[in-house]
Amino acid sequence: MIKVSGYKYEYKEDPPIKISFHTWHYRPNVIVRLDCKGYYGLGEAAPLIQITGDDQNLVINELKNLKSIALDPRTHTPQELHHYLDKLDLKSVTLRTALDFAFHDLKGRVLGTPVWKMFSETITKIPNSVTVYLKETLEETAQEAKRLVAKFPHMKVMKVKLSGEGDFERCQAIKEALKGQDLVFSLDANQGYNDPAVAAKTLNRIIELLGNVLLIEEPCPKGDLDKLKFVKDNIINSLIFADESAVNLADVKKIILHNAAHGINIKLQKAGGIYPGQQIASLASNHGLKLMVGAMIEGPIGMSAGIHFANNLSGLILKDLDTDLDMEDHIDGKIEFFDGIRLPNHSPGFGLNFNQDKIRSLSDKGLLALHPL
Repeated sequence: MIKVSGYKYEYKEDPPIKISFHTWHYRPNVIVRLDCKGYYGLGEAAPLIQITGDDQNLVINELKNLKSIALDPRTHTPQELHHYLDKLDLKSVTLRTALDFAFHDLKGRVLGTPVWKMFSETITKIPNSVTVYLKETLEETAQEAKRLVAKFPHMKVMKVKLSGEGDFERCQAIKEALKGQDLVFSLDANQGYNDPAVAAKTLNRIIELLGNVLLIEEPCPKGDLDKLKFVKDNIINSLIFADESAVNLADVKKIILHNAAHGINIKLQKAGGIYPGQQIASLASNHGLKLMVGAMIEGPIGMSAGIHFANNLSGLILKDLDTDLDMEDHIDGKIEFFDGIRLPNHSPGFGLNFNQDKIRSLSDKGLLALHPL
């Protein structure tokens, strides 16, 4: 029997994080803890109603009603966990994700093995991007790009958030600010372009400007695969990836049927965790789609899960797992960003533990609220 508990987790964003359709002033996340026979595992839910269809209140309410899980991490598999969760009819996909993460972490600790080693024998080195979020002015955008390069001088891939308006000028400001830097870029439009012809024209200009654009995520409204395919068929010297249109296995099947993208961005918060993420990755790679692994606005627990999952995926060309890099440390065992990559550690499970002294310090500063449920 596994005991279930959790924490309401809110980390203040200063400055706020902004994308084309949402601004985060804090992270309204939830930490799940599973305990069994002296071992524990941690998972993280990062809901956003526009994307995951749930919010912090739903996660908390469903978590409070889940007191235990009648499984044994020594003998039961992640697949059996999901069969168990199916019977509970949980409405919150990010709670399922957090439970999946925590179960993998718990199982790894019980077995004395890191999570990545449950499904891979080797560690692969795939670049990890760092993101320039939307800013109010071009000057702020340029300064943010400079700040990130100064903080992470070994960065190999810079991701730039777009909005569908002023994107060429935004990228021009970044290009000018980073003159002399040898960087690869990825772009994320977050559904900013309603007209696919405008999207293709603008994005091709940006590709020519920046010089090396690895991929572009979700240029048009999610689910409109005809528009996505138009941009894919008319883009030059880059790849078009589905993100918001590739939530789950059924979505990826539609993308394959429409030949609508070169690749997909797997986000475990949307997929429901590591186990369903592996199913999505297998289907996509078997049909020739490239992969990237991204995230919602997760802290070190969610990032660690993503990094362990992403190790050694077939067809993976980019990890976009950076949303904890600008956070103040409060977790022991946080995965480092070094030489442009983030590699899973070798400790059992995810190898993470709360640092209570740092949590108290951040709480005193008004940066972090962590409340048991």
